[in-house]
Amino acid sequence: MSISKTIFFLTQTLLFLVCETSFSQTQVNPLVLQEMTWTDIKDYLTRSDMVIIPIGSTEQHGPHLPLGTDYDIALDMSKQISSKTGVVVAPVLLIGYSVYHSGFPGTLSIRPETMEQVLFEVSESMIKYGFRRLMFFNSHGGNSIVQDNVIHRINHETGAIAIAIGDGSPIQKPGTSDSLDFHAGVEETSIMLYLEPDFVKMERAQKPILHFTPQVEELQKLSKTHPDLANVWDLLIFIPEETKKGGASHEVSSNGVWSLKNPKNATAEIGRKVTQDIINRAVTFIEDWKKVLAK
Repeated sequence: MSISKTIFFLTQTLLFLVCETSFSQTQVNPLVLQEMTWTDIKDYLTRSDMVIIPIGSTEQHGPHLPLGTDYDIALDMSKQISSKTGVVVAPVLLIGYSVYHSGFPGTLSIRPETMEQVLFEVSESMIKYGFRRLMFFNSHGGNSIVQDNVIHRINHETGAIAIAIGDGSPIQKPGTSDSLDFHAGVEETSIMLYLEPDFVKMERAQKPILHFTPQVEELQKLSKTHPDLANVWDLLIFIPEETKKGGASHEVSSNGVWSLKNPKNATAEIGRKVTQDIINRAVTFIEDWKKVLAK
């Protein structure tokens, strides 16, 4: 081998090793409270007072997605945020408020007041140890009222600060889809294809037959020219069967999917884009907050 070729080979090898080292240094394992020791937490609290609390659900997500979809998404995204920010993730609950999905077997649900009390008491435990900035990463719309109430109680009854960074958060961009795609549709299926592809049964994915009550259909039509009426029809869906308003999951959807789109069109690439946008917004917020209230 000539000297010039030898130099070229060594240069390329060195460049590869530098890139590999640089890349590996950016890969940080997430910090999960249950995987840490008490001494790890004691040491962590000398550097940071932040914690991320994922909240999801165990509920039907059509015939093709697992019951734990919302929890999987909340935990996986929280762990990715942890990898980028070094903030501890503290999983608390596998179950949320999902009673309106109970027409499909496997859905588990607890009362909003029960869920709120559990999250608040766990938050009090963490606050006692020195966590002062609590960030809830919600991935289930039914938990929104619980999340709002817990955050309010923490901010008004303790010395800590709590805020939402997932679903229902002001830092996240609201959905811009021009087609109803609420639950187990293209977007949510795509996210799971990206995060947990082994749990997705795409051969079972199918577009649902949706049936809305005449009242909801009329409100939907009128809301096109009177947008504020959308706030009314939105109150008549995702509600328990016992209300007799025809808005429970099994009353509206033939298979549990709430979408006008076909989940068969979901892709991991769509899921990657949606997921990374959510994560990047949360990471940017956390890094900015670190600067404002650095110890």
